[in-house]
Amino acid sequence: MDAGGNNTEMAKRIFPLNLSSSAPLQKLASTFQRLRLEVRFIIIASFIVVALMIALAVWTTSRLERTVFNSVGSLGAAYLQTFVAPLISEEDIKSGVLPPVVEDKLKQLLGTSALGQHVHELKIWGPDGGLMYSTSGKQIDEEVVFEELQRALAGEIVVSRTMIEKHEYTGEEQRGMYIEVYAPLVRDEAGKVLVVGEFYERPDFLRGELSTAWRETVTIVLLVSVPMLALLFLIVRSGSLLIDRQHAAIRHSLGRALELSNQNRRLRAAAETARLEAGKLNEMILDQIGSDLHDGPVQLLTLLKLKLSDMASPPTGGQTAAAIKPQEIDRLVSTVTTVLEDLRNISSDLVLPELDDMSLNDTILLAVRRHVDLIGRDVDVVGLIASQKVDAHLNICVYRFIQEALMNSERHAPGNGQHLRYGTRHNRLFITVADVGDAPSTSVTPRSTARTGLGTITQKRRIRAFGGRMRMIRRPNGMVVTAVLPLDHSGGSFDRP
Repeated sequence: MDAGGNNTEMAKRIFPLNLSSSAPLQKLASTFQRLRLEVRFIIIASFIVVALMIALAVWTTSRLERTVFNSVGSLGAAYLQTFVAPLISEEDIKSGVLPPVVEDKLKQLLGTSALGQHVHELKIWGPDGGLMYSTSGKQIDEEVVFEELQRALAGEIVVSRTMIEKHEYTGEEQRGMYIEVYAPLVRDEAGKVLVVGEFYERPDFLRGELSTAWRETVTIVLLVSVPMLALLFLIVRSGSLLIDRQHAAIRHSLGRALELSNQNRRLRAAAETARLEAGKLNEMILDQIGSDLHDGPVQLLTLLKLKLSDMASPPTGGQTAAAIKPQEIDRLVSTVTTVLEDLRNISSDLVLPELDDMSLNDTILLAVRRHVDLIGRDVDVVGLIASQKVDAHLNICVYRFIQEALMNSERHAPGNGQHLRYGTRHNRLFITVADVGDAPSTSVTPRSTARTGLGTITQKRRIRAFGGRMRMIRRPNGMVVTAVLPLDHSGGSFDRP
């Protein structure tokens, strides 16, 4: 528990520091993102050009330094072999010490010759790592054949700097960062190097050359980069302005599209409301027509029928109605009865039950039950809709479809068994009415055919108005009628059959 607590405290101490240190970077990145495209470009391009300029200057000075080293090494080796090598005899090499006469000549050589103007110090090394001569008179404590000396004994001219420690140096030699050159000085007849000369070249000339090369490289890069950056800046600025214009055009187009979309949505909502209101108004008109027929002509015809029946009854009180023939009265009563039955049938078809407060499942069962009560034969019903949502307009459409489909089945195939299947799937209502038995009868009267055709067309229009579709399939053993209706009343989401 103590270790866990310590870890937690450590995390609390570390993480806020990381967050606080990264906050300026995040602020800087956010500010950079808000800059215009051409400004960001010129900043990034400037950093790249400066980095390339520095890299090129470093590379150029490095190449120049290597070239100067090689030149100094070759020139120094030539001076040593020309002026110093003849002064050293084989006896001096064997003894490992130069006589005072030779040392004096070397001091005079370094003081008066052209070599002495550049060389700060001269050292002569034996093959065993011993120091035979040094201008400063310095002696070494331990004889060691170091790498540069070994390479020079192998016949190679080696150029280095005194800042890299290879043997014992004085403080002045290390601070001066002299150029040191190791070159073969004396060889035997077989070409083996017997003595190696080392001299220190003053770095003033090298520093001047490197400084000049650095300035010239930077100047050339700047002279080339500035016009190039200016031209690229103008090109990027032109592209940025074009992008800004395109963004403005896109925003304008998007605003227009959103406005049109909102307008389209409002129009669709208005059309949906108008469609529902039209359906409701249509049903109200049908109800009003049914009520008017029932309360008006039907009542009058009923009264007329009663009066005609009274006229056809036997006279009372000894009075007779010799002028009215019983056959004519019976004919009138029969005609009135026929008209009355037709009007009652029309009224019963027009007036709908109270569907406003019923669920869709109850509406379907009510339509089937009324058909069973009228015909006297059962209908096989399978289906269930769990939703208790009430939609009066959809209830009317479904009720009319089932009523018309069952009535057509009864009219054209009275002996067939009637089946009803319904259910919902993917927010759609599926209703199928089928009669199974014999094929539908084709021997019907013109009036019946006209009524069936008109009823089918009316049903298709009603279902299409709700955005659904209706299909009729004639089979050898009966007829199948299917209706698919959207439960969200979106309208127009189905293709026409």
